[in-house]
Amino acid sequence: MHNLTWRFSQFKSVLLFAAVAGIGSLSAQDGSNSETYTLDPFSVQGETNGYTATNSISGTRVNMVIKDIPVPITVITEQLMEDFSYERVEDAVVMDATVTRRSRNERNFNENFTIRGFRSSLNLRNRIPYKGFTDSSMIDRIEIVKGPAAVLYGLSDPGGLVNIITKKPLSVKHTSMNFRIGSESNQRVEWDTGGPLDDEGKVLFRFTGSYDQGDHQRAGGWHNQRFFTPAFTFLPTEKTKIDIEYSRQERHHAYIRPRNPFVGNGIAPNDRWQPVSQDYSPLTDKDYTSTEGDAWSIDLTQTFSDNMFLRATVSDTTRFTDMFNLVGCCTNAEDVFTGISNVEINENDNANIYIDFNANFDIGETSHTFLLGVQKDDSDSFGQTYRMNGGSGALRAAMMEAVPGAPGGYPVTPYNVLTDAGKNSDGTAQMNVTRQQAQDLAIQFKANGVGGATANLGTPGFVANESFFIMDQIKAMDGKLNVLAGIRRDSIEQNNLSKITNTSIQAGFTYEVADGLNLYSLYSESFVPNGQRVDTRVDPPLVLIFEPSQGEGIDVGFKFDLIEGKLSGSVAYFDIDRTNILQSNPLPSPPDDEPIAFLSGLENSTGYEAQIYYTPTSETQIVLSYAHNDAKIVDSLIPGAEGLRLDQSAKNAVSITGRHTFADTGFFVGGNWLYREGPIQQFSIVRREWAFQKGYSTANVFAGYNTEIAGRNHTFRINVQNALDGVYYDRTETFALGRRWFLSWGFDL
Repeated sequence: MHNLTWRFSQFKSVLLFAAVAGIGSLSAQDGSNSETYTLDPFSVQGETNGYTATNSISGTRVNMVIKDIPVPITVITEQLMEDFSYERVEDAVVMDATVTRRSRNERNFNENFTIRGFRSSLNLRNRIPYKGFTDSSMIDRIEIVKGPAAVLYGLSDPGGLVNIITKKPLSVKHTSMNFRIGSESNQRVEWDTGGPLDDEGKVLFRFTGSYDQGDHQRAGGWHNQRFFTPAFTFLPTEKTKIDIEYSRQERHHAYIRPRNPFVGNGIAPNDRWQPVSQDYSPLTDKDYTSTEGDAWSIDLTQTFSDNMFLRATVSDTTRFTDMFNLVGCCTNAEDVFTGISNVEINENDNANIYIDFNANFDIGETSHTFLLGVQKDDSDSFGQTYRMNGGSGALRAAMMEAVPGAPGGYPVTPYNVLTDAGKNSDGTAQMNVTRQQAQDLAIQFKANGVGGATANLGTPGFVANESFFIMDQIKAMDGKLNVLAGIRRDSIEQNNLSKITNTSIQAGFTYEVADGLNLYSLYSESFVPNGQRVDTRVDPPLVLIFEPSQGEGIDVGFKFDLIEGKLSGSVAYFDIDRTNILQSNPLPSPPDDEPIAFLSGLENSTGYEAQIYYTPTSETQIVLSYAHNDAKIVDSLIPGAEGLRLDQSAKNAVSITGRHTFADTGFFVGGNWLYREGPIQQFSIVRREWAFQKGYSTANVFAGYNTEIAGRNHTFRINVQNALDGVYYDRTETFALGRRWFLSWGFDL
């Protein structure tokens, strides 16, 4: 194995020496270039040109030109989301070739990603950790920060994170509506209204939201969703701004799990994929999931002088999910699926307090943007699970006594996944118990020792994190050199674990080697606490505690803004390591002298990527995203694991997005084509290394017409998603939706 520890330590030493020692000699350079800020340096609202954004807030937590930030960042603009009729963040971010969806997300309607080959567990909303679901009605832009980012955001995976920037109140009155209909009886209405509430413009208001309902391509699928966000901005003085935002989220749906089943138990060597069709659906006739949540935040931005600012934020996000469905993964040798009735109840609460202090000042011939931040994040959760496994003969016997009408005592009638024999006429599976019966019987059977019954009456959990960080961004040499250096200290408490402390550093620079062309380099770190494991083979059970997972990465590349802004973007080489990886013992029943879990080995992701924006004319925009990514397990204590690719990671991926407006006609067209090279692992574990898919292509297209009717602007648009009607997995073991179409009409009032 090549000496990765030595390589990273050498790179870190050289970069820190350049960032610190080099700065000391900059006083001999001529000139200074102090940054000029508006009232709110913490906002990037509206700083876009179609699909292109020049500024970002996510790379440094203050508004800066992307070209001058030594952090790889992709921005998905509101215009792009609107053109393609994307409803959620996860629909839009995959246009970046380094990002893929991860995991089935039907339970809490979470959004999970893989960035640069690593799973990403941290999503942000206006830089604050966010565990609610999203809707395009509230989104102004999406910023993807790539690579380790612990210094600015704390607990995060080494691949990167997603920061959602929400729409803020505007100083002008406005109202717009958008109506949409589409395939699967989809119906959606979206609104955006607001403006000043007083003559002086010191109280601003904005109200965005949507209502959405429809069926599904799989049998038994349906949903209805309500999402609305009122927001206020108060400007009591020229130097004080207060933002208040609240979101209400309600989604009710059948538990869409179009998962491809396989023969066996997921462990045996003769396991195989099932050749089921894209229309395969394990939904039952009684499926119902309710996910409801509230998210609110209060931001205070205080300007003390032209070069000194403070932002303080208090936020809270709550979510409640109640689910009743069939769950399970496997069939028997005859391709027959015997399901498990499942009830899950989950409650989550996330409270946050953030304070950022920003000061701009000169030292000699250098200009500094100094950022000091403190934050406190508290997350509480409570989960309940009630299951009855139809594969257990003892449970079926008990079921036949308790529910005489259940065929053979099965909680879910068995069916053949290839022929659909045993399913209802509408294609759904037959659930033989009500939700209340499923919960009550699981409790009863578990208490009576019936095999195949699970009744977890409540598992509380909490994570508390207190942290502070310091970062300095330095400009010198007439603004040609930009240096970033920061350090962070975290202190985390979790269930039954001792307090964990961690120190993370970040250092990088950009240097303008030619007009509009910057060389950049970055070293950064990340960490995530590992959960505990309970060994029940001993009495009393033994709680196993593990060190946090660690990540560190380097980036080297170029950022550019050329041809008077017509050509911009970045190209980069990256190399990221992740260590202290918590893994369960691969043996189904480990011997008593072997641990049930352990920290194992090294994962590495090395690759090249390019994100290029080209606007040859005001009517034409083209975005090219390319990634070559060798993400794999390098070292592991598990035999056979070394060399496996990380799940959902394609070795090569390319995305091309474009839009063209026909001058003076009002017509516009556009589309996106995405290709990912296979094989793409579904699981990076030995016992399921056979579970992979071939490469795939997919495309989305749109066409529209802008016109003025009765003095108001109107936009008509048609969208076709997955226009090629490709059959592929767009997340773990889960088919992407087939071809869909939408017609929309939007107008200003």
